[in-house]
Amino acid sequence: MDNSSQIDASAIPKPVLINVPVDDMDRGLAFYESFLGMPLARSLSYEISYHAPVSSDGILLTVNKRRFPGEIITVYFHVNDLDGALKRIAERGGEVTAGPYDLPLPKQIKPEFQEQFRDSPFYRGEAGDSMGRGASVVDADGNRFGLVQFSEWAHATFRVGEYAAPVTGEQLIDQSIALNREVPPPTEIFQE
Repeated sequence: MDNSSQIDASAIPKPVLINVPVDDMDRGLAFYESFLGMPLARSLSYEISYHAPVSSDGILLTVNKRRFPGEIITVYFHVNDLDGALKRIAERGGEVTAGPYDLPLPKQIKPEFQEQFRDSPFYRGEAGDSMGRGASVVDADGNRFGLVQFSEWAHATFRVGEYAAPVTGEQLIDQSIALNREVPPPTEIFQE
């Protein structure tokens, strides 16, 4: 059965942010700058946050001060319909742990943001008052991840919407082959 023709590749949630919480911002920033081999830029927001691109497909790594005990690295996926995605997560045994919440662009920094990014290849005119909306969720097994629905003016930066390079037809064919192949009985990966 070929499932690849039934899939809307543009609707597949895309990872856009990898958020790394740290206890010591100086130490964490130095670690991730060394690990990535490039400096991280200070985010224009109220919280102390730094970011850098980690793919040509619009994925950013962010390093933030840990906001609550036990906060772990979180991958955020862009969705076209946040409310619909949250409903589907709840229907499948997941849970919304925070949100939905607005991702505001603080009014005090908006003029500075627009002026500083006019030369950016991703500049698409005036930024709105919000980057979009987000939520934190857990799946039915307690794995934490996040969802964001970016405002249209932010789509170019994160390569979503009309700027997306969705999963290709070749990737969907490969997935279809994987779904239909003969596989050996399950075994533990570290079994001797």
